[in-house]
Amino acid sequence: MITKTLARAAAALVVAAAVLALVSTLSAQGRQAPPPEYNELVAASKIVDPAVRLREFERIKAAFPETRFMEAIDASIMQAKVELSGSLEAVLALQADFMAKGRGSSRLLNPSTMAVQLVNHPNILAFDPQGVLKAVLDYRAQARKAAADEASFEGVPAEQRDDLKTYALSAVELVAARAYLSAGDLPKAKTSLDAYRQAGGATGGNFQYVAAGLAEKQGRNAEALDLYLSAAVEEYMDAADRAKALYARINGKSDGFEAALAAKAKALPFHPEPFKAPAGWKGKAVLAELFTGSECPPCVGADLAFDALVETFPAKYLAVLVYHLPIPRPDPMMNPASEARQKAYGVTSTPTVVIDGTAKSLGGGARGAAEGKFGQFRSTIEPLLGAEPGVALKVQASLAGNTVKLAFDHDKAVTGAEYLLALVQDEQEHKGGNGVEVHRMVVRDLRGVDPSGAKTAEFDLAASEKAADDYLTAFEKGYTRVPGFKWQVRRNAIARRGLKVVYFVQEKSTGKVLNAVVADVR
Repeated sequence: MITKTLARAAAALVVAAAVLALVSTLSAQGRQAPPPEYNELVAASKIVDPAVRLREFERIKAAFPETRFMEAIDASIMQAKVELSGSLEAVLALQADFMAKGRGSSRLLNPSTMAVQLVNHPNILAFDPQGVLKAVLDYRAQARKAAADEASFEGVPAEQRDDLKTYALSAVELVAARAYLSAGDLPKAKTSLDAYRQAGGATGGNFQYVAAGLAEKQGRNAEALDLYLSAAVEEYMDAADRAKALYARINGKSDGFEAALAAKAKALPFHPEPFKAPAGWKGKAVLAELFTGSECPPCVGADLAFDALVETFPAKYLAVLVYHLPIPRPDPMMNPASEARQKAYGVTSTPTVVIDGTAKSLGGGARGAAEGKFGQFRSTIEPLLGAEPGVALKVQASLAGNTVKLAFDHDKAVTGAEYLLALVQDEQEHKGGNGVEVHRMVVRDLRGVDPSGAKTAEFDLAASEKAADDYLTAFEKGYTRVPGFKWQVRRNAIARRGLKVVYFVQEKSTGKVLNAVVADVR
């Protein structure tokens, strides 16, 4: 059951998303100062009471008539009015007025937004389920009609149109599944869920919540529990309460539920297809690099996708390096090595992925986007494994006190190439603003070596820790976006376990990675 408090909280999230979607580019692009109304918009979007929120957004609209966020403000005002409406008819009248004003891509996106507003309404349990279903199906029809109209893509770059269309149509299909479920039509709820997945919809908390409800009503309780737990990890609606109740029903008691939820939070949100070694492999390993931030919500999908890469590909085929950056906000795991690679690639936003030095991709998503991002990265990596390696590499590493001693080798010195050694920590625990608690393959230090010189090197861990600490101190002093900023915690300490070394060779002119090799520090 969706309580009024939960429904209002869910609606507030819709408001927050409307505002933050427009400011995310500003935040993610680095150090540009936000406009003066930014903090007021964010604060207003977090107000749960719709009457208070309505007054605040109307005040902001009057105070900043030229704001670039006027569309988000109008949407937020309408959202608050919808929440304050006591009948289905009143809600639909407000939404119809708003829909009539839609232009361009809004014509495509607004139907799913209206459908979400409706099913999350505080009084949804008092509304006629059949009436709600009819309205949602009308919105689905409007979205489909808009998707077939070129006017809906005015101003949208051609390369982004398919993604926009997929998002809009899959989003409204998921709401249709929820409406069918509430109306008791389980076969059509399943059909809509299947259509959502076939359209490429993300398997996040919203999908898992509806799929869990369907599984529970069909008597598939174990499957329903697993899905509710997954949705609870994302704190979606009342998924945690539903999961706990179902857990107690299955096990006869609720003891052990918190442990089950914690285990689900640490597990991958999907099950990757097993890796198949390429036939006739010639020794080429691919290097996958991720620039991320623990305060970056859209980085979650890319982070988890990289976790899945680590779990799926044996290290002899894939080397993974993850760099933490202060985008959109400071990250206590960043260090000089991260900044050096950021500058080398010209990275300005997170998440950014670079595969084998040349294939760059931007964008991530929430937890539910991880499976899609994993598929994208995997489809880039696997064809590269069939290439001839530009150089053959070997590396061994051992820990003696505070020193990682390295012995490396290569079959040739390639003119115009860099020979680089990266020190990597397999796992670092830190819960940042995006909720990720365990970070994989964190780069701790990076150094170049002379391919014509001695084939030994060292990482002084104490020196690496001090360099990172000094870097964090300098950043703290020079960071101006937050007046008086101070680190709450520093993650410059390097654990003396779970360390790895990646040795790779990269062309200076093109950035192409000729080969890479990974070794555990023993």
